[in-house]
Amino acid sequence: MQSAAEDNLATLMRSTPTADETLRSRVQRELRSAILDGYYQAGQKLVERELCELMGASRSILREALVGLEMSGLVENESYRGYRVTLLSVRKVCEIFELRSSLETQAAELFAERASDAELRELEALLVRLEACVAKADLAGMRQLKASYYELLFSGCRNEEIRRALGNIIDRVHYLRGRLMSDPKRREVSLAEMRRLTAALLARDRLAARAASLAHLAAARDTLLESMAQEAGFNANEVTS
Repeated sequence: MQSAAEDNLATLMRSTPTADETLRSRVQRELRSAILDGYYQAGQKLVERELCELMGASRSILREALVGLEMSGLVENESYRGYRVTLLSVRKVCEIFELRSSLETQAAELFAERASDAELRELEALLVRLEACVAKADLAGMRQLKASYYELLFSGCRNEEIRRALGNIIDRVHYLRGRLMSDPKRREVSLAEMRRLTAALLARDRLAARAASLAHLAAARDTLLESMAQEAGFNANEVTS
């Protein structure tokens, strides 16, 4: 008998294609969502036969989708072993957060200065919807709303180079964010941090927005490293390859 999680996964893997979407695109989209929503864990092997059955796709189509996910950094191909969900090292996590701290804090400053009043209202509305998802522990909803929140932030900052630079790591950012949001305690703390960030943005206070963004990222990084340390049995202050 399947668990509720397995039923949800099966439903996700047979979603209705979007307009003009190819089978390969659908398979890649569904597998990406399954990884980001935590159905597959870091380091978990992806069994091609099982995925083909779940998605109703041929092995060649599945492999094309896996290559696309490999390019975005969500999966990795091990010689003679097949694909698995990428297991990020501590060093790689730190590098990702270093890049985010540089770019996202700058985006927050610029958004406070350049965003339209309509964008500010939309950002506030997204936070309200996010609060509702946190209250319901809706992980998929939280992921989607946080993605929308930051997409608006990057759009409203009016700097395409920031968006382009973050585009290279965006799926790994989404994955790490999803992992953090699975922790109930971190969800509440993160929400409080985002309220402070949003308040600074609505006030168009550049320095406060930068400080709130930096504090949010530092807390997320530290929480994630502590979790990784507990799982692997090393010192969270050590950065290893």
